[in-house]
Amino acid sequence: MTIEINDAIKSAMLDQAESCFPNESCGFIIGSYAAGVAKGDYYIPCDNDYGHNQQRRFLIDPMAYQLAEDTADANGQSIISIVHSHPDHPDQPSEFDRLHAWPGLSYIIIAVFAGRVRSYRSWQLSDDRSEFHQEVINPGD
Repeated sequence: MTIEINDAIKSAMLDQAESCFPNESCGFIIGSYAAGVAKGDYYIPCDNDYGHNQQRRFLIDPMAYQLAEDTADANGQSIISIVHSHPDHPDQPSEFDRLHAWPGLSYIIIAVFAGRVRSYRSWQLSDDRSEFHQEVINPGD
């Protein structure tokens, strides 16, 4: 799978990741699917509701998830990606990420070191939930 994100999405998710440092940031990319490509239209930032260890974990409130899903559905769109940052860690999924992810959805992980974005990559969990596979991120319109 390939995911396309435009400059507005890229700026919004990277700016949020830096502003939330040293905590993990999180949010949704809303868009659509066509011919094996997930095309992002806009980004919805969320609060990290994990509580006591936001430097290493994130939690999106179920009501925030429902609101994002309802908003997407109302426009004939879908949540195509869940985005979160890894403060002072690489942009690779952790075991915690694997245990809490769903197949069929993209997961963009942003590596933030000393408050600055170093890199970001997109991943999809295999259908058997055993491992993540890296996706191509292309610039969108």
